Amino acid sequence: MTRLIAFLVIIFIAVGCNNKPKTQDAEQLRADTLTSIAAPVDEPKKMVDKTTMDTPVTDNETVEVEPNYWDAINFEKYAVEEDKNFTKAPLNWADNPEAKDFKTKITEAYERDEVDFAGHYILATFGCGASCIMGFMMDVRDGKIYDLPLGEENSCLFAEDRVVCKSTSQLFIAGICKEKMDDEAVYYKSYLWDEEEKEFITIDAKEFLKKP
Repeated sequence: MTRLIAFLVIIFIAVGCNNKPKTQDAEQLRADTLTSIAAPVDEPKKMVDKTTMDTPVTDNETVEVEPNYWDAINFEKYAVEEDKNFTKAPLNWADNPEAKDFKTKITEAYERDEVDFAGHYILATFGCGASCIMGFMMDVRDGKIYDLPLGEENSCLFAEDRVVCKSTSQLFIAGICKEKMDDEAVYYKSYLWDEEEKEFITIDAKEFLKKP
């Protein structure tokens, strides 16, 4: 009998030593899982308005200055007078029936009382997929709606800026683009509005970039 009791005590001790509390195992598993999830993630690139950014410089400090693409563009070469005292005509959907598919966005944009482009036009732009935007422009004088040179054919994966234009110029730049994210050189998808023909024509960057 004594031997039997001793044998049972040994078995009880062995089993107790081999069984850790379940809560300890669960907590360790949770910690290991959180560690594997908490991998470093790159911050998304933030687009900055480079036309108004001031870069403070202090002694013995090296500051990387962002390129100011707007200042390099000669909008004044294609200057027109902005119509500031206008009475907006009703929107004319007849000449551009495809625009009706975006009636809400166009109507909301047209409610603004400020001209965006080429003296007489209000712009409506919106997304059409990854790295893609599309849009229209509306003439405040007669309400006619025109397609902007945007969409997939004028999109670029690495865009420094898009829809670059002024209310006092007929120059319209769909995108300022890079071939690769780390490239310093950029290229332009650029157009000039022909007011007489009512159409956009392509224009080479050397025609409007200011000389250094």
